[in-house]
Amino acid sequence: MKNIRILIVEDERIIAMDLQLQLQALGYLVCGVVASGSLAIARAGLEQPDLVLMDIHLEGEMDGVDAACEIYRRRQTPIVFLSAYAENATLQRAESAMPYGYLVKPVSPRELHATLQMAMVRFGLQHRADEQLGRMGKAMQAAELDVWEWRVEADQMQTFSLAGNAQLAPGLAANESIRHFIEQVDARDAAAVSEAVSRTRDQGCALDIRFRARAGSDQDERWLHARARCFDDGEAGRRIIGVLQDITGQRRTEERLLQSATVFDSTSEGIAILDARRKVVSVNPAFSQQTGYSAEEAMAWPDIDPLYQTPHSFACSGPPASADERKLWQGNVNYLHKNGKILNIWESISIVPGPEGGVANYVLVFSDISSVLAAQEQLAYLAKHDPLTNLCNRRMLQDRMEYGLAQTMRHQKMMAVLLIDLDHFKTINDSLGHSHGDQLLSTIAARLQGSVRASDTVARLGGDEFCIVLGDIESPGDVDLMAQKLLQRLAEPVRLEQMVCYVTGSIGISMAPADGMSVDELLRNADQAMYGAKHAGRNRYCFYAPAMQKAAEVRLQISNGLHLALEQGQFRLEFQPIIDLASGRIREAEALLRWQHPEHGVINPAVFIPIAEECGLSGKICEWVYDQALSVIREWRDTVRDDLRIAINVSALHFRDLQNPARWLDKLARAGVPGQALMLEVTESLLLDADRKVQEALDLYQAAGIQIALDDFGSGYSALSYLQRYRLDCLKIDQAFVRRITDEPRDHALCEAIVVMAHKLGLKVIAEGVETPAQAAILQTCRCEHAQGFLYSRPLPADLFVELLRRHGGSLPGDFPPSPRALSA
Repeated sequence: MKNIRILIVEDERIIAMDLQLQLQALGYLVCGVVASGSLAIARAGLEQPDLVLMDIHLEGEMDGVDAACEIYRRRQTPIVFLSAYAENATLQRAESAMPYGYLVKPVSPRELHATLQMAMVRFGLQHRADEQLGRMGKAMQAAELDVWEWRVEADQMQTFSLAGNAQLAPGLAANESIRHFIEQVDARDAAAVSEAVSRTRDQGCALDIRFRARAGSDQDERWLHARARCFDDGEAGRRIIGVLQDITGQRRTEERLLQSATVFDSTSEGIAILDARRKVVSVNPAFSQQTGYSAEEAMAWPDIDPLYQTPHSFACSGPPASADERKLWQGNVNYLHKNGKILNIWESISIVPGPEGGVANYVLVFSDISSVLAAQEQLAYLAKHDPLTNLCNRRMLQDRMEYGLAQTMRHQKMMAVLLIDLDHFKTINDSLGHSHGDQLLSTIAARLQGSVRASDTVARLGGDEFCIVLGDIESPGDVDLMAQKLLQRLAEPVRLEQMVCYVTGSIGISMAPADGMSVDELLRNADQAMYGAKHAGRNRYCFYAPAMQKAAEVRLQISNGLHLALEQGQFRLEFQPIIDLASGRIREAEALLRWQHPEHGVINPAVFIPIAEECGLSGKICEWVYDQALSVIREWRDTVRDDLRIAINVSALHFRDLQNPARWLDKLARAGVPGQALMLEVTESLLLDADRKVQEALDLYQAAGIQIALDDFGSGYSALSYLQRYRLDCLKIDQAFVRRITDEPRDHALCEAIVVMAHKLGLKVIAEGVETPAQAAILQTCRCEHAQGFLYSRPLPADLFVELLRRHGGSLPGDFPPSPRALSA
């Protein structure tokens, strides 16, 4: 009772004074007396009394009930009403202020004292209950818990928060049925939640379940944890009361931990967790797989050092400066496998900071990169070596030559570059097969490598092309001897399984500094020298000469000009008559291609045809010649004579695709020209390399009536075998034999033998390059049927050739058959 301070609110002064005296007599401390509601609110805030004794009817606009409500709202100060009124309306209004007592005046001191004492006791109990409830609410707020309750018989479900905040799981229940609660659960968990609730209701067991709340398409998945028990309140019925917690964050943490544990166990990288003293705390299975040590063995070590080939001081031994900083060391180290094998390892070491800023743990992550390094070494080797022969490739040759040139300049000596190309390797490769071709190249590579010094470089540039770089050369004579040695080694027989093969090579040589001081220049000049060796007959070597550069430039100009020649119509055909030696009658004409260059004039076909074949234009040129010849022979047969024939030269490349003969025969039919109006001249090299496609193409042309002539017979790889194998119509004796037929008895004999052989095989013979009557007479004596050459006519444009035919009635004037008198002349 001591120190209980009371504020009196009474508008009648006498009554207020009397109350003050009574309270003081009872031992209470009166801290103030006011007569209006507004003053009561102000004085209560100032004095902070323990209890307010409040009259209901007061001065001013505010009565005692409103004033009491405001005071309780602000400070929860207990209120005891003291009023002369006790009607129901006044009592109902007074309830809103939640008073701790209601006295009707007049009141005795004894009654007043008892009421005040009970009010203070009740306030104390209420205050302690509020504090306890507040602490409970704050604890539940800190734990993020909602309270939920289901009144079983009434089927009412609701959740609320003791902390007075919004519900953690809004929408799950709001005075709805248990069915509504289940409907708010995710469909994947609804059945389990319903079963758990039913089991708690029927069996009284505790409920403890985690489930997902139903969420919209734009909402993240939310997890809730519900705990509850069933309470039986007798007549009031059963209630299931518990708490509901949002565990979404916890669930995500658990999932991350599970993922981390899965990664820890399943990753292919070895992981070891160390304490601050570098002792192994735990390892994952990959650690044991890669090092051979079990987890128990590793954890028994005093520290991690037994794992290393050499002691390893962690470069990041200091703790991070802040929580956001992550100290990390990475690098290559060598581990010792349990079996003693050295492992090349890529290692990462991270620091886990301790609570006081020190090192709590080291996390060591590693992977065995021995196979990766081996693969890198292999790739590095392959990047600079030829995989077939293991010789240097072009890239490494570049490096070696640059180094050799630097040494040449420093020591004032010479360096030689030898470019080697195997002769007719394509023929060998096609006839024996690529596997034998590769075996041959490997053998040649070994021979070249064994023929030079260890300091010299041997490289394969591709295909059958090799390059040798000789450094520290004293004189060109040393290179000359080496080239001779290489040719001898190349010419040695090569045994390929059950057969023996012979191969030769052409070598082009350039010297530094005389022929250049750059890699490109030396290789280019050696290539030109090798080109010269091939044209000189192959199986030889050739030193670079400046004239070769000029020839190479001319070849390049011709190659570039050929592309424009077709587009700009620079090609034309001229026709040289082929005459019957017995009658002088012109039976046919050979179409000869001419290139009228706008700057260089007429270019000989012997110059540009080989270049056209090298740059892939021979097919287009051959097609143009065929189209022009068809047009000309159709006009001649319609306007001049219907028994004329035109012979055209056809590239060997034409026969390698059967679509070409089919297309030409189609053009022939559409032009309305009979096959007998054409003769195709082919070279001996075509028959030498012939395969099934060539035979089929020749058969197609001959079936259409087109004659096939073998041109320049005797100048190449003449062989009676292909005269027997292929069905030909005509042989053309090469002009080299005809030119010397009057001076060389051997050439006379050869021409005669060719004619006799051809006739025995049913072939007609045409002699090329006839320039004198004596030559014509000898050919007539040998019974050669046809001839062409300057003796009869130079090649003529189409209009002049027609004029020649009309001027002499299709026959040439002169002595036909040629008189033997020409021999004595």
